[in-house]
Amino acid sequence: MEFRDFISGVLTANERFINDALEGLTPEDLLKKPGPESNPIGWLVWHFSRTQDNHVSGMTGWPHVYITDKWYEKFEREGDEGDRGRGHTTEQVDAFRASDVETLLAHYGAVRAKTDRFLQELSLDDLERQVPEVRGNGTVPLAARLTAILVDNIQHTGQVAYLRGLIKGKGWLEA
Repeated sequence: MEFRDFISGVLTANERFINDALEGLTPEDLLKKPGPESNPIGWLVWHFSRTQDNHVSGMTGWPHVYITDKWYEKFEREGDEGDRGRGHTTEQVDAFRASDVETLLAHYGAVRAKTDRFLQELSLDDLERQVPEVRGNGTVPLAARLTAILVDNIQHTGQVAYLRGLIKGKGWLEA
């Protein structure tokens, strides 16, 4: 198995959990928070989609699909490529609106298509290439940014699944 296929496979397996966790949720469900300073499901899915988009753009120089495809309009936000949730205050999280599950999944699908296109162009040597780090002015190996995509998606999908259970109860995920 090629390393590119392994990375894409992990993202695809994780995506199945996203799809299952979002199935049947209403726009109101997407905004429910278990506590006043918690993040709701809709914001989490938007955030990890934006984070993946940002990582791939940072490694390739490609534009954010959030901007080029005007996803920000569908989320009633400004066209700011830096708007990806990192450092959002409680007020900024509360102001977020996710219109529906379909929009969240379509946005994530557009980001995944970009990620898969990027993965198909990678070589093993590219993993050592230095790319800008997310914070600061330094660089990191491209492999570190790929790892961050996987960790971020899996971590936030777990949060989404947990919140789904709080909102709808258990039994939503097939055994």
